[in-house]
Amino acid sequence: MSPRKLTTKPADRSVAVGRRRIAQKYLEVAELIASEDGAAINVTFGLAVLAGIAAADAICISATGERYAGQDHAAAADLLGRVDRDLGRRLRDLVALKPTSHFGQTLLGPTQRTQALRAAQALVAAAVERTS
Repeated sequence: MSPRKLTTKPADRSVAVGRRRIAQKYLEVAELIASEDGAAINVTFGLAVLAGIAAADAICISATGERYAGQDHAAAADLLGRVDRDLGRRLRDLVALKPTSHFGQTLLGPTQRTQALRAAQALVAAAVERTS
């Protein structure tokens, strides 16, 4: 069975570098508040998700000349998984809790914050490596 068709749009190196810079800034801000508890955990997690998504765009563009162009972040993880299986899994794990971190009434915990930061850090590091 062939992989499902994903909505993509073409992009060049300058877009990849721009998305990488955005990913780095989201991660930087997430790390600034990472020591706070309570609602700050959800905010940290949300910023880590945004960092991961931007990093995934940079990675996909540098590998294929395309980035995901839809609203389904799980599909963006599928596209990234075609480039790098491990990174696709990391993004998939991040976006799975995006609704809770952004829209939910439940506060996430320190373990989830740590996992999100580690995933985002790995994604951003890969984006830096592939776009520098």
